[in-house]
Amino acid sequence: MNVASEMGGAFMSPSRCDAEGNLYIRKFAMDRPLLGPVVKIDPEGKRTALFDPAAFSQLALDRADAFSPAPDGGLYQIAQSGVLQPRIYVLHFSSDGSPASPTRLDADFEVYTFAAFPDGNFLLSGVQHDPENRNRSRNFTAVFSADGRELAGLSFQEPRQQPQTPAKTGAKSDPIADRKNAPKKELQESEWWNDTEKPSRLDLADAEAGNDGNLYVMRASSPALVYVIAPSGKIMRTLRVAASVRGAVASAFHVSENRLAISFWNEESQSQTVVVADAQTGRKIASYADPAGLGTSFACYEANAGVFTFLMLGEGNALEVIRAEAQ
Repeated sequence: MNVASEMGGAFMSPSRCDAEGNLYIRKFAMDRPLLGPVVKIDPEGKRTALFDPAAFSQLALDRADAFSPAPDGGLYQIAQSGVLQPRIYVLHFSSDGSPASPTRLDADFEVYTFAAFPDGNFLLSGVQHDPENRNRSRNFTAVFSADGRELAGLSFQEPRQQPQTPAKTGAKSDPIADRKNAPKKELQESEWWNDTEKPSRLDLADAEAGNDGNLYVMRASSPALVYVIAPSGKIMRTLRVAASVRGAVASAFHVSENRLAISFWNEESQSQTVVVADAQTGRKIASYADPAGLGTSFACYEANAGVFTFLMLGEGNALEVIRAEAQ
């Protein structure tokens, strides 16, 4: 399906869907590449809302990044004002796209991965600078309350292998994703490093809410590591899901009902495979190849219908939404 309202505009990964089948896409804006809006598109391809961080003009934002659909039909998005001493906000938009309220977080770090729990808490992951020497940094992940207080810090074991996640073609190049997916040295989570030697792989690459009230968060590795995190910050379980093709690295995932669908990208063959696994155990249920090139951005997964949604730019930079059934 070509989405007429989104003609001529590139997009940035990842994309999201809600329980009603609405699609949320972060647009790339040439005049403000770090402050592009998020559009909400219904299952018929009609734009129903525009969530624009510029609407929070009083905050003087420098960038707005990852987002989560809100239970009220609106949107939560992480944003930052300032560089040397950044002020971190969670923006809340109403269902019609109007700005509802911002929450300033009691935090001082660069956020790259963000998701909202169904109960209103937030998970943030990024890079924290040493307050005594800002040229030194470390990975940082924590759960924050709805009013901005830090509730729990999290740490993760390093996977044994850290292959590089390759850049994919089609969607607009995302400098945030490029930084997240670069190779990383082995280190302890609490270790500080000098910025000139800074490992670029972060704790987490993507996060999404499950219908059990927990967040499912993924590290881009091979095999993929998916952590199930409660709103309190407790890691409930860790799932390991292997690729079906040697050398493929996890690039995106979605959770639906009691299943995970993880997209793996193989740089050598320039091919994508999708592995479906049990969300409780990580047991592989099925694996699907994509010989036809369905799209470089894996946007949604509907477990009950067995349908996968992909995005790509077609002729004339038209946004194409492709729904594929498992076979």
